[in-house]
Amino acid sequence: MNYADLLKGLDITGQSEIPPRPGAPAFATEVYFKKDDLFYGKLHVRKSNNAMYLSVISKIPFNWKQLVGDMKFSGTVVDSAGGLLWLKENDKTLENDIAYIEKYLTDMKNKNEKAK
Repeated sequence: MNYADLLKGLDITGQSEIPPRPGAPAFATEVYFKKDDLFYGKLHVRKSNNAMYLSVISKIPFNWKQLVGDMKFSGTVVDSAGGLLWLKENDKTLENDIAYIEKYLTDMKNKNEKAK
C-alpha cells in the first residue's frame, strides 16, 4: 500500500509496525503525518483487512465532540474528545475527509484570528 498517495498533501513524519503485544508479529501499520500548524495524527491500517482509522489531533478546536454533529465526513466518526478526532476510513473516503478537515480547520483558524 502506498501511504504517500493515500496521505497526499500531508507531510509524512514516520511509520511504525504495530504488534498486539511485544514480540508478536505486527497486526497494523501506523503512518504519522502533519499538516503545517493545523493538525497532526496517524493513519492506522490493519494488515488483515486493510481497515483504516484516521486519528487527527488539533489545538484549533477546543473540543471536537461539540463540532462533529454538524460536520459532513465521508468516513465514520468513531470517537471525538478534546482535540482528538478518530474516523473509520477507506481508500475512497480518506482523501475527501483530509481535505474537508484541512478546509474546516483553516476556516476556523482564520475566523479565530480575525476575532482577536
